Formats: sequence, C-alpha cells, structure tokens
Amino acid sequence: MGYVLSDDAAIYYEESGGGHPLILLPGLLGTVENTWRRFVPEFAQHFHTVVVDLRGHGKTNNPAGTLSIGRLVRDLENLIETLGFERVHLCGYSLGGYVGMAYGIRNAGRIDALLMHGTKFFWTQEVMKKGAADLDVEELLRKSPSYVEKLKQDHPTAAGEERWKDLLNTSQDLVMSMVTDGIPVSDLLRAQFPVLVSIGQNDTFVPPLEAEELTRMLPQASVQVVPNAAHAMKTVEKKVFLSMAFGFFSGAGISVPSKPESGKPV
Repeated sequence: MGYVLSDDAAIYYEESGGGHPLILLPGLLGTVENTWRRFVPEFAQHFHTVVVDLRGHGKTNNPAGTLSIGRLVRDLENLIETLGFERVHLCGYSLGGYVGMAYGIRNAGRIDALLMHGTKFFWTQEVMKKGAADLDVEELLRKSPSYVEKLKQDHPTAAGEERWKDLLNTSQDLVMSMVTDGIPVSDLLRAQFPVLVSIGQNDTFVPPLEAEELTRMLPQASVQVVPNAAHAMKTVEKKVFLSMAFGFFSGAGISVPSKPESGKPV
C-alpha cells in the first residue's frame, strides 16, 4: 500500500501478486474496501493487481475540492506512470469503467483490455438531474440515515472536515457535467482495445439495452449479462464475476484460467 502524487492529491493504492498489471477502479462513492476487497486475493493469484481509491474517496484526498472525468483520468495516468507500467488491463465498476474508457481513448496503446461493469455511458439532462438529486446531503440525511453512516465509515473525517458531505457535493457536480464533459460518442471509435461491457440482469440504472447499444459502437466489444445482479457491486456473485473476468482477460491474450483453480477460495 502507498500513495502516488497526482498534481495536488495523494492517490491511495494497494498492490499484490505478480504478472501482467491489472488495475481495479471503484465507482462513485466506492472504495477499495467496499468494492474490490473480496476479489483481490483471486486476482492477485494471476495478475500484478493494483486497487485504488479515487480522488476524494476513502483514503485519497482531494485538495482541489472538485471532481471531473479529466481530473480522474489524469490521476490514473499519474498512477500508471509512477508504477512504471507500459500496458495494463483495467477493470472498473460504474464510474471506474467510464474513467478506464476515457483513459484508453486518451492513451492509445496503453490498455490491453478493459472490463467495465455497470458503467453508464449514455447521459441525458433528465438522468443527470435525477442522479444529482440522489446525492443531495439533506435528502440522504432525511431518507437514508443508515446509508449516511456507511458513507461516514467509508470516507472518514480528516482534520475536522466532514468528508462525506464534500464528496457528495463534488459528486453532484461531476454527475451534472457528464453531458458536456463526458466522452463524445464519436471518440468511441478510438477505443482500439478489447472491451467487455458487463451489466447486471436486474440493473435499473444501466439497462441491458444501453449496454448492448454501447457495445455496437465500440470497435472490439462484447456484452455479458450477470444473472441475478442489480447495479450495486455487492449484488454480484463473486465466483461468477471472477469466472467472467478470467475468461475475458484470457481471450485478450493473457494466460489465466477460465475459472479459479480448484481448492482455492472463491
């Protein structure tokens, strides 16, 4: 575990295992702990696995006080450069998959494969407004006090500041910028690397039809529906996700088993 300096921020990461680099990116409001912790041991058996807290999340600070796709991509660039990786696999949940796609388009030849699970690509004004409303501090305090307590645990207070509130406010701004500052559809043709667009069968935030439409727009993409899963990563069965990921990365040219080896925990 350690930190990488990215402009004004100290980006927290953990690494384990050996082999080809695989970077795991959480989604908005996600962390190393609540998104990827349960998957890391198996990934580390086959990859040099790096898992990251995004800017302003978990153990990563955000002195700038703002969030944007461009800034998150810059953080990922600095992480990869600092760790000395020439080419990587990326596996991102929700916003993490979007950041991975933006990184790959901006850095030709640096991604071998991208698995993006539960990632919303098509944003409208209506979707943005609803997403921002769901992140409103006062509404969450009124409607979901238990979720607020979870946010406080995942993004602990530092130096007397209520980081969870700052994160929600900056996350609202990020969501409201997706139409103007997100990836243009025309740029998808520049994604010249294998992409697996994975989606939960019961995901209402990113319907399977949207995932299929995104797949058709990408040069080298396939789609897979994860049975019995909703949008939240915690609803995805571990064994199913690992089998899907190993199969995809193996097809992208890295030799890994199509399923976890017998006798090893899943």
